[in-house]
Amino acid sequence: MMRFVRFVAELCRLRGGPQDLPHSPTLLVWLVAVAVALDALLGSLLDADGDGTGLGRALLSSGLVLVLAWIALAMLGRGARYVQTATALVACGLLVSLVQLPIALLMEPIAAPAAGRSLPAAEPLQVLLRWLALATLIWQLLVNAHILRHALDSRFGIGLLLALSWVIGYWALESVLFGAAA
Repeated sequence: MMRFVRFVAELCRLRGGPQDLPHSPTLLVWLVAVAVALDALLGSLLDADGDGTGLGRALLSSGLVLVLAWIALAMLGRGARYVQTATALVACGLLVSLVQLPIALLMEPIAAPAAGRSLPAAEPLQVLLRWLALATLIWQLLVNAHILRHALDSRFGIGLLLALSWVIGYWALESVLFGAAA
């Protein structure tokens, strides 16, 4: 287990590739379950509207990554790499979510201002936390690009473009399914 955790940490440092992970569908299922639970918790912590869509958003996020990874690999005839690639994407996403958790616990939700009013000035700590949250999003994009580069045998830029398009696709679907993005 510790070997797996060290390997995931190395992936998050943009070292190694998903091909070095064990081919274990059972591990992937467990990781998806834990990742969805943690993402739902994070979603509920960041839910300024209190609309209770954290679980739905977490399922959408995980499902979209799993489906899009399968499509990308299948289109290039590399379907045999799916389990390891999906395991790497989910495990690294889980690690990034664990880093985001304390940031989310400290952040105050941004409430929508009343009609005709502007947002109050943000506290310095809240500004710093929002920058840290943005940095973790960028980190996750880079990690996903690194994983996709290895899985697809492509350049880093292709992996980054694909990872970025997945985030944009998620935001668009989230907006359609759950209203304005939080």
